[in-house]
Amino acid sequence: MTRHGVLLLASLSLLVASAASVEERLQTMHRHHPEADANGDGSLTELEAMDYVVRVSGRRVNRGPVAGPPELLDAFEERSHGGTRYRLMPPLALEQGTRYPLILSLHGGGGVGDDNVSQLRWWNGVMAKEEWRRAHPSFVVVPQAVSGGTWGERSQVGNLQNIYIKNMVPVVFELIEALQQELPIDASRIYVLGSSMGGTGTWNFLQARPGFFAAGIPVCAGRPPEDLKGLTQTPVWLFHGADDPTAPVENSRRMFRKLSAAGGSIKYTELRGVRHNSWIQAFTYAGDDPARGFLTKASGDGVDPTSDVWQWLFRQRRQGQN
Repeated sequence: MTRHGVLLLASLSLLVASAASVEERLQTMHRHHPEADANGDGSLTELEAMDYVVRVSGRRVNRGPVAGPPELLDAFEERSHGGTRYRLMPPLALEQGTRYPLILSLHGGGGVGDDNVSQLRWWNGVMAKEEWRRAHPSFVVVPQAVSGGTWGERSQVGNLQNIYIKNMVPVVFELIEALQQELPIDASRIYVLGSSMGGTGTWNFLQARPGFFAAGIPVCAGRPPEDLKGLTQTPVWLFHGADDPTAPVENSRRMFRKLSAAGGSIKYTELRGVRHNSWIQAFTYAGDDPARGFLTKASGDGVDPTSDVWQWLFRQRRQGQN
């Protein structure tokens, strides 16, 4: 059998296992939450489960069509892949024979929906500026989590038990693989970043495929992973506002301590006086400001000391790649 055939069989096996897992989880949810069965037919569909989670959690879901800043919509092309809505920003100009970095940008809870606009967050506006695009030619992909979905297997909506959560991580990896087939992407410089739910998602993506990403920037992560499996392989720059009332700053303090002790390459910038909107400082960070209480710690002498967040990011390459 060819290598392609082996990979295809492996992919099919994973899909079958995943489908079985989804069905089992839906059955479990139906037993504990029969009221989620909207049409009363005695079974629970994925759509019914996700709609129920949104309904009882009270979370906002963005439904299209909506308008957005023209310069942002012009920079980020509207696309979809296998039912996953996303936006894509290419470099200003493509040079023959050149491969470019790819940034996976993950929105927070406010971007969930199906309008394919609301996932474009504040930092995507930073990236859309001509000055940024000329300094950092790259592709930026911004997927949108569906209603009832999140960047991982765990719910981001409180303490709901025995429910089905649409894990968007596998479908986004499928999207990235499709983009790699379509576009001149440098496989050694694929990055992931995000804030709040997207900060949690950044950890989840790094952990899902250790060593796949060249670097990650989790900002004000609401729920970092409980274990460090796979996280010591990738450079991380972590940001959090010291006065965050939504995602406790101790989440990031603890991750910095744990990853440092485990030998990870991690920087942590804590922002005194900043609340949950620390993405504003994080994605414009050009260096520490002790007078304001903006200070960065590093896990060791071998950590890249570059003080500008974007320069730091694009300096990182996947291990084993030149």
